[in-house]
Amino acid sequence: MKQYTVLLSALILLIATGCATTKDVAYLQYAEKQMKTEARTLQEATIKPKDILTVNIQASKPELVASFNGIYWTPQQQYSSMQSGMRTFLVDNSGEVDLPVLGLTKLGGLSLREAEEVVKKALTAYLNEVPSVNVQIQNYRYSVLGEVHKPGAFVSANGKVTLFEALANAGDLTIYGIRDRVKILRENSDGSTTIATINLTDPEIINSPYYYLQQGDVLYVMPNNAIASSSNISSGTTVWISISSIALTVANLLITILRR
Repeated sequence: MKQYTVLLSALILLIATGCATTKDVAYLQYAEKQMKTEARTLQEATIKPKDILTVNIQASKPELVASFNGIYWTPQQQYSSMQSGMRTFLVDNSGEVDLPVLGLTKLGGLSLREAEEVVKKALTAYLNEVPSVNVQIQNYRYSVLGEVHKPGAFVSANGKVTLFEALANAGDLTIYGIRDRVKILRENSDGSTTIATINLTDPEIINSPYYYLQQGDVLYVMPNNAIASSSNISSGTTVWISISSIALTVANLLITILRR
């Protein structure tokens, strides 16, 4: 009877926890001791519709660029803030930004450095000098959902985040997350959405175009069969399992007492 009790208890525990091995949960699995990727262009953020930008301009005549930087220029030639923080500009659906002096300026599809050159060139004639321009994306946001410890939306301060950095910010995958079928949802410039499947156990993932996330990406970690099956267990089934476990424990106790 004890053997049946132990076997049944082990079976219940096995069903509850699933059968996970190191091969199921380890990242970047490969035989070689060292691996090096091929040289490629470093990731740089690209401006997209609905991005929120800051455009900071510095010139020898600061009163001429004050409106860019979110400040009023007083007659006493002193700065006073228009609002807390820097002034921001929204990229519309056509990729254009309504900038002071310049008006609607096409920045969508450009990298930050390319956008800086466009603004710099347009302002040079107005200022009679080459200004210093700095363009930044303020809402470089991505989301991590599913079997992670801290799902949610996150913002990258420098416009560059890898898959593993995103997972680290979300507290890493739980033991129930499927490592070799992680989904990435990415909105394209034409409004369509691409859904890609990536394998975190494959070291070649670092060469994937999805290794670096883009603003608006959604990373979804699917649950494994053990956790998915457990979600279908009704409360009544759970009660019956508990009653069966108690009954087996009582029966085992009675047998032990009667044998004395």
